[in-house]
Amino acid sequence: MTGTLNLVSTPIGDYSDMSLRALRTLEESDKIYCEEFKEGTRLLRFFEIKKEVEELNEHNEQEASEDIFNELLQGNNISIISDCGTPLFSDPGKLILSKCIEAGIKVEFMSGANSLLSAIVLSGFDISRFFYYGFLSPKAEIRKKQMKEFNLSDRVTVILDAPYRLKAVLNDIRDIFGERNVFVAFNITQESEKNSEVLRQIFFSKSVKKI
Repeated sequence: MTGTLNLVSTPIGDYSDMSLRALRTLEESDKIYCEEFKEGTRLLRFFEIKKEVEELNEHNEQEASEDIFNELLQGNNISIISDCGTPLFSDPGKLILSKCIEAGIKVEFMSGANSLLSAIVLSGFDISRFFYYGFLSPKAEIRKKQMKEFNLSDRVTVILDAPYRLKAVLNDIRDIFGERNVFVAFNITQESEKNSEVLRQIFFSKSVKKI
């Protein structure tokens, strides 16, 4: 009998969002793989979960995936968590998931808090259909080229980026999209959520909402 690969969603800021099923799954796992050791152990320590922890990230994904696969073949139940939110969502893990699907190994998904869904619901926009682009390039020229790819779409478009590039990204949106309603979600579920006035001071020429 092979083990089960558990993809366990974790809170995006507020630990109260951790589900009972996710906690039970982590408690019952033989080993837990996290994106970064510091973040992973902090979460487990908060919930008093004492398990062996290893890293699975962009630096060791190939090697770690082989280790996970062999442990699953030996009957061990393995859980994967990211620093926050949903595993594999803009995070490593696709390689081991593909191997498990190909080999017929059982995979279970524990849903939970998700930054994408939280942001589009809070935006108030029409989200019956939306386009998720993900992270833009940190290089200005490439980023502008990427934006032009979805410039003509009338659907809500969702992008991710680092807070310190916010001004640059908003300036690019102004230059490429013209008049456009923009919603920026920052630190959702945390006490450090911002109000709309802060962003309007930065991006004063557009209609902007900020959380």
